[in-house]
Amino acid sequence: MTRAIAAGEIELMVTPLAKWVWREELVAKAIELWPLDVIETALGDDAARVLPAAIRTCELRARVPRYQVAMLEHLAERESTTVSRVLTRELEDVASAHADELSSAIPGFAAALAWPGASETDQVC
Repeated sequence: MTRAIAAGEIELMVTPLAKWVWREELVAKAIELWPLDVIETALGDDAARVLPAAIRTCELRARVPRYQVAMLEHLAERESTTVSRVLTRELEDVASAHADELSSAIPGFAAALAWPGASETDQVC
């Protein structure tokens, strides 16, 4: 956090009592550092209270060609992260590309896409 603040990535609000970081900025930095499933696991029982329902993770089972599985595993290893994080990042691109259509069709989609700047309680999964 100190490095992010020094680099200007996170803005501090300074008051006579203390220095504050806006919640949205703190959440955005946490998501940049750790996969969402790791954050959710670390929150434990508090995850349901802290994370909007549409942001909570759920298991997805899909049958895809083996080369795609190998590709995801390779990218995850290269980036020192998880297959889930790589896939989530790629799906974010798809979500952004189709945001207008999906926001109209799926309750809570727009708020989930805008999170942590927005809050939505609709269940997507």
